[in-house]
Amino acid sequence: MAMKSASRQPRSKSAHGSARAKSVGGISTVVFLKYSGGSQPDENIPKTDARYWRQRLILRRYRFPASGQSEQDRVALIDHAEAAYFFPLGTPDTEIAAARACRIYEMAVKQGWGTTCRHFSRELTISFEWCMNPVLWTYTTIHTLVGERSRPESNSAPANSNRRILVVETDAGIRRALCWSIDHQAGFVSVPCDSAAAFTSALEIHKPQMVLLNRNLAGRIGFKSAGTISPIQPGVPALTYSVYVDGDQMFVSTAGGAEGYLVKRVEPDRLLEPILKVARPSELMTEDFLLRVKYYFQGLLQLRSSNDTLALAKLSRRELEVLELLSKGCVDKEIAQAMGISVWTVHGHLKKIFERLQVRTRLEAVIRYLEK
Repeated sequence: MAMKSASRQPRSKSAHGSARAKSVGGISTVVFLKYSGGSQPDENIPKTDARYWRQRLILRRYRFPASGQSEQDRVALIDHAEAAYFFPLGTPDTEIAAARACRIYEMAVKQGWGTTCRHFSRELTISFEWCMNPVLWTYTTIHTLVGERSRPESNSAPANSNRRILVVETDAGIRRALCWSIDHQAGFVSVPCDSAAAFTSALEIHKPQMVLLNRNLAGRIGFKSAGTISPIQPGVPALTYSVYVDGDQMFVSTAGGAEGYLVKRVEPDRLLEPILKVARPSELMTEDFLLRVKYYFQGLLQLRSSNDTLALAKLSRRELEVLELLSKGCVDKEIAQAMGISVWTVHGHLKKIFERLQVRTRLEAVIRYLEK
């Protein structure tokens, strides 16, 4: 597979500032120590004032069909106690969105993140780790399903006409969103599992054809091949996934030193696309699933390589320099310092890069660059 070789160590940086992993109230998250997306909010306005959050509203990047929201709805990165999440606000109206963001912040302060995340939907990036070397991942955007949007979960066995996918996830909102995604992929049905302790009995009762599990739970259920699809027991492949606050943090978390990187966004109802492109669901129970994954990514690379090369050739020398620094995990301020330009000039270069590569995020721009 013709892929860009890249030897690097992942850095705890993102488009929103420096970050580190942390668990808050039993919820895995990414901690943002500095907000640097767009214009800085007026720090003289208290966070309990909706005007503060109005300055932080952004348009959503991707729609999660289960949420029933539109492409014009607003999202806010709400931070408290060294933690932050993106919350979809369910409206394009700036004033209404700002008021909702304010209510979410106040709940986080008064009742903690655990309660807040059970009441309000979060926008998260989920990466599915098919192979670690080379890095072959797919990723998608979900909204945690809470309240009226949550799907009733049942412990009864699903219909035998569909292939059963056991979803092992402790966070109820994430688990429901993943189950919704699998249930909307033709030929498959989800079976929820809410803990590592319940895994063994769920495996025996439901006899799934595949297991999808949070990477953080892999060791607790004895799965030693986290990071690549492989059997968790004879004839039953398991695939791990990781959860990120945003896609840029997903990229800097990829393993350094891999011989190549190829990451593709998929629609939420196409999570299993890499093993279905060359196989029918009824043929899932074979031992060559990793080979199928590699064929899938190889086909994508062949289709895109010529178009991506032409697009990259349109970039100026300075734009390529910005893209190279971005691929090393540098944030805007570091790029500006390295190139001797202002942060606003960096923003201008990034805008041109997005237009010429026809991408919407920094992550997608970097992936295109590494695949050249």
